[in-house]
Order: sequence, then C-alpha cells, then structure tokens
Amino acid sequence: MAVMIHSKYGYEPPEWVQADTRLDKWCKDKKRRAKQHGAFCLDKNKEVQHAMTLMKHCNWGGCNKVVPKDQSFCDKHEAMNEQRKADYKASLNHQSQTDTGKQVRRDHQAYYNRVRRDKVANTFYHTKQWQCVRDYVYARDMATCQVCGNAVTDRKIVDHIHPLKVSGDERLSQDNLWTLCYRCHNIKTTLEESIKEQSNGVNKLKHISREWWQKAIKEKII
Repeated sequence: MAVMIHSKYGYEPPEWVQADTRLDKWCKDKKRRAKQHGAFCLDKNKEVQHAMTLMKHCNWGGCNKVVPKDQSFCDKHEAMNEQRKADYKASLNHQSQTDTGKQVRRDHQAYYNRVRRDKVANTFYHTKQWQCVRDYVYARDMATCQVCGNAVTDRKIVDHIHPLKVSGDERLSQDNLWTLCYRCHNIKTTLEESIKEQSNGVNKLKHISREWWQKAIKEKII
C-alpha cells in the first residue's frame, strides 16, 4: 500500500505533495516578480477602472484636464469661474444699467450658453416656437418678477417652474413658465442643483409647485 502524506489539501501520495510544493513556489515567485516590475493584477486593473469612472474633464470650454466627478473645474479655471461669477453678481446692483454692467451680463449669458447649458437646451432656446411663448409669458406677467415684484426690463428671463431637463414635456406649457428677475432666477437655479443631488431629487423637481418656489426663493433673498 502506498504511503500517504498529510498536506494542506488532505492525505496525498508523496509525488502529489512535491508537485503542490513546486506549484506554490512558482505562484509566490510570480507574484514577487510582478510586484518588482510593477505589473498590475486583475484586481488592480479593476481598481483603476473604478477610479476612472469617478473622474471627468474640466467643464471649462477647451480644457482637457481631469478632475473628480463632483468638481466642476480644474484649479486654474475654478479661480477664473469664481471671478466671472463675482463680476456677474456685481452687475446685479444699481450700476447694472450702465453699459459695462449690461456687457458683463451679455458675456455671462454667452458663457452659460457655450459652457454650462447642454446643446439640446441651447438649441431649444433659440427656436422661434420658444421665443413666441417666452414673449407671451413675459407680456402676461407684465415684465414683472413673479417672486419679488421687481421690474424685469434689461432682458426677458422666462423660467421653467419644473426645469426643462427633468420635465421636457412641459417645455412650452404656459402654466409651467413665469418671469423672474436675475436675482430670483439665480437663487432658483442654485436651489434646483441642491435638490437634484438629493435622494429622488429629479422626481421632486418635476412636482414642486409655483407657491413652494416663491416661498423658498423669498427666504433666500437678503
């Protein structure tokens, strides 16, 4: 009867034990060489692929730098974007009626259309159909902000109560449109982004009422 040896795999013939030992040694040597030469194992590749899904390109037009997915700009363009926003906010005060203030606003809108607004929305906002509905709503609201009551004379800002991106079927519904001033429109946009990040945020944005928005925006007005 053949002699059996107890190994980590159970009782085996001596030649099997020797083969297992050689195989274990070969595996250890392979791992050691892979580590020395910087070779990636399958798990490492998965980690790299996962990390790449958490990255994206900087939102600044023409910039190819990669940033975390929850970050809008690279460090360079983040500073430039903050300056642009500061200039834009400064144009909202009593000096906004000057030629310089109006030019800053036009530059801001051009930047928004080119960089931040998606191409589908930008195309929609340049259609004659939208412009006709926008002009009607602007006249219906008597060129007055429907939140704070200020006159909206510099530019026709007609906003979708349920945002265009989440409720496209209401894009031309007059009941889903209202006139807002720059300040109230900016506050609403910021609130929309915050709500969108919440659990079930897109569905919430589809159903928030006009009255809720009026109350929420007024609470943010300084």
